[in-house]
Amino acid sequence: MSTHRNHSAKHALPSNPAYIDFPRSDGDSTLWPTNTSRIIDNEGCVNFMDPVPLDAPLSVKWRMGAGDAICVALKLPGSQPYVLRDFPDGYRMFDHNKGKAANPRHDVYLFGSESKARFRSVPEFIPHAIWLMGDGSDVCKCKYCSKKPQREITSSMGNLLRHSNSPSPSRPARPKTDKPERKKDVLSKRPLGDRLRDNKTYAAVQKSHSLPKMSPHIQTKHVMLVERNNNLRDACRLPSEGSLPRYFRDNELVWCALENPIMPYPGQPATTQEEESLVIKFWPAIIDEVKLAIARTPIPPDLITADNAATPWVTRQFTTYSVRFLGISQTYLLPDNMIIPYQSHLVPELLLSGMAHRPIDDWDFTTEKLADFNPCPSPPGVPPAYRDALTTFALALQIASTISTFWCVTDEWDAKLPLPPPPTRPVPPPSSLQSAIEAAAINNAYGGSISTGPMQNRAPPPAPARVVTQVRFQGMWWGGERIWADDLVRLKVPRSCLAPAGAQHIFTPSPGGPRATALAQAQGKEPAAVWCHLARRKRECRVTGMLYELADIDWEDPNLPRNNVEALATQAPTSISAGISVSAKPLSSVRSGDMSSSYALPPAPTGFQIPLISGRYYPHLLQHPQLRTQLSDVIPLDSQSMLSSAHLWALEGLFGGYKNCVDPTFYKVNREKMLMDASKEALAALKVHVKERQDEAARLEDAVAQMDTD
Repeated sequence: MSTHRNHSAKHALPSNPAYIDFPRSDGDSTLWPTNTSRIIDNEGCVNFMDPVPLDAPLSVKWRMGAGDAICVALKLPGSQPYVLRDFPDGYRMFDHNKGKAANPRHDVYLFGSESKARFRSVPEFIPHAIWLMGDGSDVCKCKYCSKKPQREITSSMGNLLRHSNSPSPSRPARPKTDKPERKKDVLSKRPLGDRLRDNKTYAAVQKSHSLPKMSPHIQTKHVMLVERNNNLRDACRLPSEGSLPRYFRDNELVWCALENPIMPYPGQPATTQEEESLVIKFWPAIIDEVKLAIARTPIPPDLITADNAATPWVTRQFTTYSVRFLGISQTYLLPDNMIIPYQSHLVPELLLSGMAHRPIDDWDFTTEKLADFNPCPSPPGVPPAYRDALTTFALALQIASTISTFWCVTDEWDAKLPLPPPPTRPVPPPSSLQSAIEAAAINNAYGGSISTGPMQNRAPPPAPARVVTQVRFQGMWWGGERIWADDLVRLKVPRSCLAPAGAQHIFTPSPGGPRATALAQAQGKEPAAVWCHLARRKRECRVTGMLYELADIDWEDPNLPRNNVEALATQAPTSISAGISVSAKPLSSVRSGDMSSSYALPPAPTGFQIPLISGRYYPHLLQHPQLRTQLSDVIPLDSQSMLSSAHLWALEGLFGGYKNCVDPTFYKVNREKMLMDASKEALAALKVHVKERQDEAARLEDAVAQMDTD
């Protein structure tokens, strides 16, 4: 039997409570979760939201805790206990059931607030409830409105949290009785004098090392997120044999391959290119969780040797993803070879046109119809009908397209940057009697004397170093992708357009290698991409980082080693188009006294405007099994086939990033707000489309009727 985590079923209303009613509310029932149906997937797991009644023990616990805190904060009269009569209008409590169907995990949330989609605990809800009791002139002090950690808010509540579970009485300690020493043990012990003589003193002498002083620019109080660290490690980890890199991250937008594609003509395979374009092969989804799986493959009998006879199998580790399909309330666990980036798949134009011009009566946006649709039924389930799939698939495409227009920065932190004091200048001698008197007063104030001389010709003490606080961010959501600082991202601008003649800190584009030079004489070559290694993000929404260029494997770098470092360091600042500026400080990667060794890339420019970012970089993506079919259709390559699949080449840097880029324009507070707003806006857009189709059909009927009358 399932149990609630940290939830007690013993909470009940007091005998004579005083009820509290909210005078206003910021609730919105459209923010409630829609996946309220209990559906068991093919793994025997559930993932749904169960509404909690108002008189349930969990609701009573929240109502009593919030009511008691409001009583203390507003100093309400009376000695009877105060309880919320109901949650604010538009609010409702849900129990999130997730995990094995026989014993799922339970997490309770209060949904409905426009400032935050859900509250996770009573201490989180109390400051917001107190704010709703006022007229709204004050600022709400909850963690979502004040942007403060809940730990600080809870510690500042003081006696607002009076209802706390009393600790359970501890069992009294059992007195220990001294056991009599056995005679055998006494006889076996050595004499005390012998034991003392054998005790030698050993001193461990550790050699002291003189460590260099820490740079003042290192932020020691800044903590790197565990999620960011894991994602960056996954990005640079080489894939094991027979597996794919761990491309995707939590809450990213992806395409999931359907094990059984939805065919327009059931039971009949697609025989023409037109019929193939109508098949629904992929479904957009959101990554819920990343898991590690292990598979054991038997070794063929003819390949078994004496070394592997004891273990006649091969163990392979791979990544599985728990994904939530868009437009419906279905969650699946899929292996990594069935998921591709959202930017790597284009829906055929014929399929889009067929959905847009389908009969008006086929559009059904009822919640039950959308929630019950299952594109991947478990055996022996019946595959869905193509006609029923078009509405939910159109909604899923619209949601995914809307998510691609959103962006936001995340994980804000303050960087303390010490600035050097301005240079001091000697004070000129006084030019009048009044200035001489003022100079003498300053001299006395700073301790001038006969031995040290007057202060009038000496500069005052240097001013203390200034510390500037700069707001930075560890990551951002860029459309459907999660991008962290230190990620390698693609830029839209091709390499031939970025400082084609070179710049102070940017090399000239690398020419082709011997093989590429020979091939370039017969056919043109698309400029390669430019990557940017992100270093930091600032509030003005600019990113900085090192630039990398894709060069031929047999190309030799003529810039290494470089002997003109000193000349570069003395050049004037240079400005480059496309919103890029270059600073004039010397190259920090040069090691003094060693001009013959190879050097790293020059420092990064001071800032790129965010619209130059195309998206994440996916190494070895063209080896993905789901993309082999698309690549086989364009091989052997020619100019037309290369351009038709340019969105794939761009993901690995073989084409400029503008061939496959994201252009988010609408800022959202967080990822949850993105997903909720995308669902609402997508459904509203489809309803507007159907309404326009209906109006157009009505106008045509009126025109035909008018012609018949005439």
